[in-house]
Amino acid sequence: MRRDNRPLWWCRLGQWFSQRWIAHFIRPQLDGCGEDLRVMYPRHLQVSGSSICFGDHVHIMALADSPVRLSVYEGLGRITVGDYCIINPGVRITSATEIVLGHSCLLAMNCYITDADWHDIQHRIYAPGESLAVTLGDNVWIGDSAMVTKGVTIGKNSIIGAGSVVTKDIPDNVIAAGNPARVIRQLDASDVIDRSALFAMEAPYSQFEADYYEKLLKGNTFLGWIGSLLFPGSQN
Repeated sequence: MRRDNRPLWWCRLGQWFSQRWIAHFIRPQLDGCGEDLRVMYPRHLQVSGSSICFGDHVHIMALADSPVRLSVYEGLGRITVGDYCIINPGVRITSATEIVLGHSCLLAMNCYITDADWHDIQHRIYAPGESLAVTLGDNVWIGDSAMVTKGVTIGKNSIIGAGSVVTKDIPDNVIAAGNPARVIRQLDASDVIDRSALFAMEAPYSQFEADYYEKLLKGNTFLGWIGSLLFPGSQN
C-alpha cells in the first residue's frame, strides 16, 4: 500500500471496535490493567495464564502473521508491564517466575523475553526447568529479534541491539549488542527522552492522535479507498 486511503470515519470506527474488543476479551484476562490500553488488531494478542498486569498507556501492535504472546506457565510466573510501554508485532514474553518491564520500555518486533530454560539438560521432559526472574529498567529498548534470557537485569535507558542474546546483566545507560550481548557504547542519560513525554504535552495524547489521523487521511473517500483496493495502480 503506497498510502493510507481509508476515510477518516472508517479509521475511527476501527478504533472504536478495537476498544470494545479490548474491554470484552482482553481486560478480563488480566489481573490488573491501567487506563488507555490500546491494541492494534487486538484479536492477534494472545494472553495465557494468570498474574499478567499492565500499567497505564500500554500500547500493543499485533498482526495475523506476527501475534503478540504473553504467557504465564501454570500459575507459577508473573508478567508486569509498566506504564507507557509499547510492544510490537511478534513479541513473546513467557514466565515461570517473574518478568518485570519498567516504565516506557520499547519491545521491537519479534523479540523474546523468558525467565526459564523450559527444559532441564538431562530430564528434558520436565518443564519449566531452571527459572530466574527478569527485570527491565525504565525506558529500556529491546531491538528486533533480540532475546533476553533468565536471571537478567537490564538497567534503565539501555538499548539492546537487534538479534542480540542477553545472558548477563546490562548496566544503565548503555548500548549492548552481540551473542552474548556486551556493552559497546555509553549513553548520555541527560539526552534520553522516554515515551512518557507524549503524555505530558499540553494537549492530551488522544487529541494528538486524533489530529495526526485527521491530517493523514484528509480528503480520503470511501469510494476512493475501495478503488485503491481493487486497482492498486490507481493510488496516488
